Amino acid sequence: MVSIYIQSATTEQIGIVKEKNRVTELIVNRPTQTNQVGNIYIGRVITIEKGLQAAFIDIGDDKHGFLQRKELPEARKDNKKGIESVITEGQSILVQVQKEAYGNKGARLTTNLTVPGINIVYLPHGNYIAVSKKLSDKLRVDLRKEIDSIRQGEEGAIIRTSAKDCSIDITLNEYTQLRDKWRLLEIQSRKCTVPSCVYTDKTVPDRLIRQFSPSEIKEIYLDSSDEARRIRSEYPSLQESIHWEKNIEDSLPFSVKQLMEQAVNPLVQTNTGVELIIEQTEAMTVIDVNTAGFTGKTSKSQTIVQANIDAAIEVAKQIRFRNLSGIIIIDFIDMNNNSSEEKVVQAFKKELAKDSVRTEIYGFTKLGLLEMTRKRESQTLPYLLLDNNQMKRRDFSSITYAYMLERELFQYQTSQYEALYIEISPAVYKSFQNEINLAKLKESILKEVFIKITRSVASYVIKLTGSQELVTSHFSRNNNDSIDKLF
Repeated sequence: MVSIYIQSATTEQIGIVKEKNRVTELIVNRPTQTNQVGNIYIGRVITIEKGLQAAFIDIGDDKHGFLQRKELPEARKDNKKGIESVITEGQSILVQVQKEAYGNKGARLTTNLTVPGINIVYLPHGNYIAVSKKLSDKLRVDLRKEIDSIRQGEEGAIIRTSAKDCSIDITLNEYTQLRDKWRLLEIQSRKCTVPSCVYTDKTVPDRLIRQFSPSEIKEIYLDSSDEARRIRSEYPSLQESIHWEKNIEDSLPFSVKQLMEQAVNPLVQTNTGVELIIEQTEAMTVIDVNTAGFTGKTSKSQTIVQANIDAAIEVAKQIRFRNLSGIIIIDFIDMNNNSSEEKVVQAFKKELAKDSVRTEIYGFTKLGLLEMTRKRESQTLPYLLLDNNQMKRRDFSSITYAYMLERELFQYQTSQYEALYIEISPAVYKSFQNEINLAKLKESILKEVFIKITRSVASYVIKLTGSQELVTSHFSRNNNDSIDKLF
């Protein structure tokens, strides 16, 4: 069972997954961070390439999206039809992002649109029903029959494994709810300027919540009452699990800041004494395994195998927690035979199976290095949080500190303090002004905030909290003219 914690009241939105009192996932979502997969756009066909049987679509990005013929339902009905017979240059078209833009390539698009739910995915133009093979034969037949009876036109559906944990009526209700959602999106798209986004599949909280079956979710805590109401409305099967709590961090074993510090720390020590050193480069992530304080009661070779198994389990957890992706190389302690390596690989695979992101293990090289890849869905946490010019020093970026300060100020909403005095570095203050909606923050915390911009602090320090009289008298005693009122 998992507990999910959502901070969505602040500018930087945070999603946290806790399993057995350990945080297994930390999702950081920023307004400047592009994560378009699942988003639906009303775009415009710019160019049709007959030779490629593909089209380039303007969806409002710097680079035009790429739409192949096979991603058009109309073209799939008739294999003889070229893409130029289905769409024309200049026309507006609804498309969904399948793969993020990367490097010099635009986003990969499809018109086989999907509207996802907890137990079912609605396909406006799918014209088929697919049912998870993990369901019993009887339930698969029953669900297919019931969905088919309410299907209209060329609608379709993908019934997810989580449907086994609820009644057929709940799944049917979700299907009709998703249909209504789609029809509303269609109406809205006709009123939008072209190009523009008509549907955003939010990483936090929607995609995070949907990666788990309702039976796996123990509780969901949100710090926004509006967001809690929306989630209850969109995911009726989770209504009993959803709770609103202003200060979510009080329920966690670590603060968000502490979790971020863990996510960028290159050194990890397990309870059994194994030590990992995690280094991320432009080309790949390299993880070195050391026995450090690990001790075994068996032979040296068996001790090494057990140390590597413990390391493999922790490596899998760190990959998921830090959102490491791309090529990953793991340098385990040398083992002297293939059977030992296979034991380590099996333990590694078992732990990786808990990760919703696709991974691929390629095995050990002749040098004893384990090669693997993990699908890149968003930036790794070290890359996102750290100052890229100071990666070796592991310094947080000024933007990260700005979001941290906003989050810390939000925690004073329920306090009795009337005023706060903060000393802040010029770089962090500049990021704070650029990234944070100060009017919204002022309205949310209802406190007076005074600041002093100074190079004497590396990031920021909340120096004093208390009554307005206490804070202002502190300024007068110290004759400090360089203090400004933020709001």
